[in-house]
Amino acid sequence: MPVCRECHVEINKDKDDWIMPSKNYYYHRTCYETWKARMPETDDDWVPRIYDFLARDLKVSYNYFMCEQQRKKFGKDYKINNKGIYFTLKYFYEIKGNQWEKGHGGLGIVPYVFEDAKAYWVAQERQRHGFMKELENQIKEREVIRVKRSTKKREKYNLDDI
Repeated sequence: MPVCRECHVEINKDKDDWIMPSKNYYYHRTCYETWKARMPETDDDWVPRIYDFLARDLKVSYNYFMCEQQRKKFGKDYKINNKGIYFTLKYFYEIKGNQWEKGHGGLGIVPYVFEDAKAYWVAQERQRHGFMKELENQIKEREVIRVKRSTKKREKYNLDDI
């Protein structure tokens, strides 16, 4: 039986409410949520959010390898972190309503609109104090919901019923 990485108690896959966020990393659902809440957020946490935004929110196909190369280049050459890339994309495509085709399947638009996006998000925060924290919390809540959906227990099939 697998053991929870947080509480070190064996997990009964048939009876316990458990998740496996990574291969062979088992947690009770409550232990995992406690662990996630305790972990400080890093800029690397925004990388999957960037791709999740492209795939689920914009519903576009993208060239992953080109996007990764561009993302790393933005950090090195332009000092734009992953969170900045995420909010720049959100501003350009969701707020401004631009079409994905302008990006040619990558993130190349980011350095050109980063300052405009930054000004927009700063203005939003000034108008409604706590707006950005609230928005970030909504993004995190969405992630938790998606993890719950993807790890939902599936019914076992009984071939005798056929």
